[in-house]
Amino acid sequence: MFPIIYGYGGAASILSVLMSVVSLIFSHLLLGVQLIGCWFTYKKMHLPGWKGIIPLYNVYVLFEELWETRYFWRGVIYFGIFALSFITGEVLFAVSGVSSLAVVPGVPLPTSVIVVMIIGILFFIAALVMLILSFVVFFKIYHKTAKAFGLKTAWAWGMMFVPYIMFPIIGFNRNIIYYGPINTIKE
Repeated sequence: MFPIIYGYGGAASILSVLMSVVSLIFSHLLLGVQLIGCWFTYKKMHLPGWKGIIPLYNVYVLFEELWETRYFWRGVIYFGIFALSFITGEVLFAVSGVSSLAVVPGVPLPTSVIVVMIIGILFFIAALVMLILSFVVFFKIYHKTAKAFGLKTAWAWGMMFVPYIMFPIIGFNRNIIYYGPINTIKE
């Protein structure tokens, strides 16, 4: 009826599939909890709850409500430049790596390969700078959100890295009250 599996390979494959399914279910549960928390957090902000569950638009709404939308677009542009710089750096490194394979051992690398590697490194540095800039912009909006609810800066870090915990706490905790935009961050 069932095929006999020799060795541990079959059991490892079955275990791997089961762990993938459990991981998928768990991640979807966390996403569901986060979306419900966002819905109720946005309701607390006197906004329609559906605005809190649409990806990217929910962050745009925070910028619209608590800061200015031009900073949202700056963050998006910074992140876009990060992605393009990172991909370009990867391609340049792949090209220089393939080119260096044709070099005979003991012979120095051609100047063109070294130049392509250096340009690739510069693209990676640009990508890192853009990632940091986008991180700062999006952290500031979460900081403004935390302050609008009368919360400390640590909550902004939580909203940035564990939103599936923080947004439900804000949304369901009756002691956390929305005070409105508070200008605590200097532009």
